[in-house]
Amino acid sequence: MQLSSFLRSSFGVLLAAAVAVAGTPSPAVAAVPLVSAAPAPTVGFDGLVYASARVGSTVYVGGSFRNAIVNGRSVPRKRLAAVDTRTGKLLPWAPETNGTVLALAASGSALYASGKFTTVAGQPRAGLAGLHPASGAVGPLRHTVKGEGTALAVGGGRLYLGGTVTAVDGRPVRNLAAFRLSDGAHDTTFVGGADGQVRALSVAGSRLYVGGGFKRLNGTEGTARLAALRLADGQVDPGFRPATPYTAFALAITAGRVYAGLAGPGGRVAAYEPTGNLVWSTVTDGDVQALTTLRGTIYAGGHFTVACDRPSRTATSWCPTTLRTQPKLAALNPETGRLLDWNPRSNGRWGVLTLTAAANAIAVGGEFTAFGSVKRPHFAQFQACFYGCGGRTR
Repeated sequence: MQLSSFLRSSFGVLLAAAVAVAGTPSPAVAAVPLVSAAPAPTVGFDGLVYASARVGSTVYVGGSFRNAIVNGRSVPRKRLAAVDTRTGKLLPWAPETNGTVLALAASGSALYASGKFTTVAGQPRAGLAGLHPASGAVGPLRHTVKGEGTALAVGGGRLYLGGTVTAVDGRPVRNLAAFRLSDGAHDTTFVGGADGQVRALSVAGSRLYVGGGFKRLNGTEGTARLAALRLADGQVDPGFRPATPYTAFALAITAGRVYAGLAGPGGRVAAYEPTGNLVWSTVTDGDVQALTTLRGTIYAGGHFTVACDRPSRTATSWCPTTLRTQPKLAALNPETGRLLDWNPRSNGRWGVLTLTAAANAIAVGGEFTAFGSVKRPHFAQFQACFYGCGGRTR
């Protein structure tokens, strides 16, 4: 399956979450903790949710919606909203934008948004804005971004922006830009750049991981589609060199793995060592557009309808067994790449566009309107099962 050009440019960033696997049994016999396959009660939205980010017990969402849906009633929320991850209730936080929000990222004291807007809460903000996560007040970060920012990440004292971005405040950039958190200034000492669209960013340790459809980062050979830049100077980190054959839409980083959601013939979830060596690659029949990790499980979302029960033999080979019905959302064993027995059965064509892990839940946004017979227009939450939901490691 292939995405429309608009949807292909409209995926938010995923924040990295640490994996903690309880106990010491081997993956072959140990149970992998899962969230429930039944969506918890929560609000919905009347348009697509493209991006999500979490601060504490609040998940912030951005997209093309104009209203939240609360108990069948429309409540104005123009393209930005906040939801309590514990209760699923809509929170009062309600800054408005005049265009679609395509990416969100959070630090402890600020929320950042990028997309196709020119104003936020009535203030001029061309494609990039900082917001207070409690009040919704617009921060001092103010720049003019030419192009579309579709990925954000925070780390190393900077905010990183990726997408199809050609200039910041009239200064040319190559689909990547950095801003100092200390004063919001465009950090022109950051030399990172890509020769094609950047679709995913994630900061972990001393690296900025960059995924997308580009052929080279900083003009360097061997960096196509997925590579890492050093936070210190923006130069390519030669210690991470994965041979990624397909466009990378999403990233999730843990202490010992780099997980990537890929396109390709169908789509894939791929796991890499910190050196870039491939650990496993599992096939779906559509792009994997979102990833997150929670309690030792990898959750993948996209516009696939089936997924392979086990990983492929190589990075490009097809499923070695029969593909299993798995519409839009799946859970994978992080060690083996095996598909877990968890299937919420999402509907829709384009499916899941963003995933974010909270303390004991995952938040899901996208184009879907239901899971099985349960209506969840464009947003859902799945709570952790402390006493087991079934699901086993295979």
